[in-house]
Amino acid sequence: MKRLLIALFAFSPLFAAAADAPSVLVRTEPLRRHAINETLVGYGTLAPEIGGTINLSLPRPGRISAFDVSPGQVVKQGTKLLEFRTAAGAALGYRQAQNALAYARSELARTEQLRAQKLATGSQVAAARKTLADAEAALEAQRRLGTGTASETVKAPFDGVVVGIGAALGDRLAAGASVLKLARLSGLRVLLGIEPSDSFAVRPGMPVRLTPVFDAERKVEAHVAAVHGMVDPQTQLVNVVVRIDSGNLLPGMRVKGEITLASRTGWAVPRSAVLHDGDGNYLFQVSEGVARRVAVTVESDGDRLLGISGAGLDSALKVVVQGNYELSDGMAVREAAR
Repeated sequence: MKRLLIALFAFSPLFAAAADAPSVLVRTEPLRRHAINETLVGYGTLAPEIGGTINLSLPRPGRISAFDVSPGQVVKQGTKLLEFRTAAGAALGYRQAQNALAYARSELARTEQLRAQKLATGSQVAAARKTLADAEAALEAQRRLGTGTASETVKAPFDGVVVGIGAALGDRLAAGASVLKLARLSGLRVLLGIEPSDSFAVRPGMPVRLTPVFDAERKVEAHVAAVHGMVDPQTQLVNVVVRIDSGNLLPGMRVKGEITLASRTGWAVPRSAVLHDGDGNYLFQVSEGVARRVAVTVESDGDRLLGISGAGLDSALKVVVQGNYELSDGMAVREAAR
């Protein structure tokens, strides 16, 4: 009996040490397989599609008498944009063309009468008819230029946004001068800048998710339209062209574009589960209340999940996703209640 008491006393510190062994409170999740996208991120600014922007101009000289819109304003087809008054010199040209036509008509009639009386030749009649045809053509040209219109209301030819205004109220403009720039809202494009070394992995048709930089809740799905074959001299990046319908995005928005290069199914864990030290990437799995370090390789990097692989991964064991910074291999853990 005495020997038994001595033995128990001798081993009691071990029992106490076991009872007081440190443990770390952690949160775990099952190791699952997910669809993992290998993505490439680029940034750019939305702009109207080439060919979707027009410069409104008037084919005759005049001045702006009223503006009804401002830059950035969204307009519907038929909305009044501005009021334009034709210059006096242009209006004079129209009246002169009218007078020339009236004179050519009367001269042809007189020449035909003289011809009937044998007092004019056939060539004189032909010349009078040519003069009339020239006068009619000149007047038609003036009509197309609008010189016969003293004042004109210019309206939006389609739904769009006013990108810029190139004149001020009261400005006297030459014929063909740009007055206003209007862009369609039905088509936008963005040039996503990516590293030149990454550009060889991008192909037209690859899916792209566009997200405004300052509004992550707003997303638009699109596809790569083209990849430029040169480095932009200003940004030193290669531009990837993405075209979209306007959706819920507007010209001028700064957006983040995630290009999906490839998609596969594999092991995926939250980003917080994977740690890194001098030996590489690793995570902890829990086996019978003990943390086991497992070396892993990060195969892909997503928004929330990392695609991983590793020979030591055990699909039956949970992965530590919080509290892992305090762990070492073989340390006791206790799992937090969900």
